[in-house]
Amino acid sequence: MKLLLKLAGVLLVLAAVAGLVAFHVYGSRAPQAAGATDRILLLVPDGASESDPMVHLWLDAGNELGFHMQLLHDSELVSPTADVRCAGMIVPDQVHRSANDAVVGALYRYVRNGGQLMVVYDAATFDLNGRFEANESRLSSLVGVHYALYDQFRQNSIQWSAVRGTAEAMENLEIPPGKFIPLSRRNDKISWEPVSAGDKKKDVEYTLSRYQFGELSYPSFRNTGTYDGKVLLESDAGLVAGYRKEAAGGVLFVNLPLGYLKDRTDGLLLHAFVRYFGERVLKLPFLTAVPDGIGGLVLNWHVDARFALPPLQELQKIGMFQQGPFSIHFTAGPDVDNFGDGKGLDVLHDPLADKWIRFFVSRGYTIGSHGGWMHNYWGEKVTDNNEAEFKPYLEKNEKALEEISGEPVREYSAPVGNHPRWVTHWLEKHGFVAYYFVGDAGMAPTRVYLNGDRDNTIWAFPILHMGRQAAFEEMQFDNIPVSTAREWLLDVTDFVAHEHTARLVYSHPLGASRYATALQAWCARTADLQKHDQFRWYTMTELANFLTRRDDVQWKLTPGEGDSMILEAAHAKSLEHFSWAFPRSRYSQVKVVEGNGTVRQDDSYWFVTAGSGTHLKVHMRVLSEQPRALEVAP
Repeated sequence: MKLLLKLAGVLLVLAAVAGLVAFHVYGSRAPQAAGATDRILLLVPDGASESDPMVHLWLDAGNELGFHMQLLHDSELVSPTADVRCAGMIVPDQVHRSANDAVVGALYRYVRNGGQLMVVYDAATFDLNGRFEANESRLSSLVGVHYALYDQFRQNSIQWSAVRGTAEAMENLEIPPGKFIPLSRRNDKISWEPVSAGDKKKDVEYTLSRYQFGELSYPSFRNTGTYDGKVLLESDAGLVAGYRKEAAGGVLFVNLPLGYLKDRTDGLLLHAFVRYFGERVLKLPFLTAVPDGIGGLVLNWHVDARFALPPLQELQKIGMFQQGPFSIHFTAGPDVDNFGDGKGLDVLHDPLADKWIRFFVSRGYTIGSHGGWMHNYWGEKVTDNNEAEFKPYLEKNEKALEEISGEPVREYSAPVGNHPRWVTHWLEKHGFVAYYFVGDAGMAPTRVYLNGDRDNTIWAFPILHMGRQAAFEEMQFDNIPVSTAREWLLDVTDFVAHEHTARLVYSHPLGASRYATALQAWCARTADLQKHDQFRWYTMTELANFLTRRDDVQWKLTPGEGDSMILEAAHAKSLEHFSWAFPRSRYSQVKVVEGNGTVRQDDSYWFVTAGSGTHLKVHMRVLSEQPRALEVAP
């Protein structure tokens, strides 16, 4: 009896604490702390810190997407005195598997009192002793399905399968064209049909693809029950992602190990869902990741052998080099497959190769290094364990190109995509700012994570691909119709323009001749959008330098008088070309009151773009306080 009374007393204390938390978060009418109005809190266990790569990759994602993301520890969540006011909260996978009942209860109260929560995969599925709940996750009622059913499914509680969704869902998640492909079922079997990216039908399901290998499978908890929210993605395991209202708040449930995937060079879905949560659920403003908020493409040509020079002439004839600037990367040595085969460009001794490099420099293009001296030899033989043998080839390639171009070489691309981690470390040490990357495919420029190892100063530029193919010669080898290639090129151009983002498209010149009409249509579209300030060509170096400067932008959003909000931004050197997007559904009467800046709008956003100067202050009116994703999703 004494034990029961003691337990009852503990529960009463916890209930009282929880009530104070709820009052503190939603009952206070005092002005919010600087940044609290737009910050996303990442809930982590006590003891977790930014130094943990699995934590920091979430903060990096928030920063790259232009949101304010900060850590919140469990003890702060349940403390009656901590400041936990925020726009929304994320409970990440991997990092926060274990949680006690007080934390779980606080999450329920947070949502039911009006909070917006994103729950990821295995978050809070274990107790503090690392044991899973016997029946199901304690968050099942909150997210809307029964999951983490370890007892029911025993060894099969997690299932690997293709994820699927409508074209609308893929576009709402801002998955780029070509990364999602039509999915059809015949005789209860899945078949993959590469069709035009522009041929989207409402009654067709789509799934995610990977470069050169086709379909992707992901692990999800098998789940049961009827979901009463907006379904975004499904799989054979059940619900993969969805948003639902819960009392006064709402929950975005993502039944995928987003952090785990990001740490293994598949970060597209983590970024997609953080952006969906920030933009569509919370309707937050964000600092765009492109100059002036104008989306664009990096076109990365890989010139790796002597036989690549005639196709360059063909590209010039169709007007390709009237566009740009592009990032043009060369393998500089005299050989390709083996020493002495004479198939290489030999840029130090071949007048034609020399002429092309100087021509591109005169056009303002950026010259980059494509591997180490011999394209195929490097791509087939470089490994994690032969740095001492292969490092000299990197150095030779860089120095030869610098000698011809007269400029520092600061971009890199790996032959056949073979990119050991020591190469990244070498590039950073030698002042490179960007590299082409076949991992993290479909993403904007990003910091790469691999098994806890994070890039420090250099930016990776993941490739865009159309199903299995990316380069024109790959499309040619696989007999992809010209019309399909053309539609994909137009779609990705419209995508970056509409979403105010940047992506990289790459190819070798070899396959260009067959797709000449597709390239001409592409150039016509980019020229038209560029004329209306809706698109730009970028080089890897230009964007990488911009993103590095962007890391030093300091900005905050604070309440003003009445229903107004104030943006203040500063940069030690210059704010010029940095741009903030404010959803028109939530903000109006946006105007610059201090500093140098301009305001423009499109169908969805106000854009505030800074001019010269180190300080900017913007005033705006807030139209709504509590957005709902289901009301704004198209």
